[in-house]
Amino acid sequence: MEKSEQQIKLEHFQNLVAVAFADGSLDKDEASFLAERAEEYGLSKKEVDETIANAENLIFVIPLNDEDRETQLTYSVYIAMVDGAVDDKEYALCLKIAEKLDFDKRYLDEIIELTGKLWAKSE
Repeated sequence: MEKSEQQIKLEHFQNLVAVAFADGSLDKDEASFLAERAEEYGLSKKEVDETIANAENLIFVIPLNDEDRETQLTYSVYIAMVDGAVDDKEYALCLKIAEKLDFDKRYLDEIIELTGKLWAKSE
């Protein structure tokens, strides 16, 4: 059975929540980023609340197309970096996500470096 676009968006959001909670907490910037994604994806308050309440039990779901896989990795890196740095647990989770998405460590490191440069430019 093919997944609906809404189910795919919910899975993307759940993956981001898993990354956000990788370091054991959710800071203000991470919460703001998640709120923006939830709104962008058209998720209900109930879907968001249930996802966050079950953060420790989330299972990463692999997107089916290349564009969604790249977006998922980029958003995962962004949410890991939003509090200023990628800590070891967040990096390990991003690496695990990259590998599940069929990307290697080098590609992940490039995404992290590029995201850092874009952030530096915007400040």
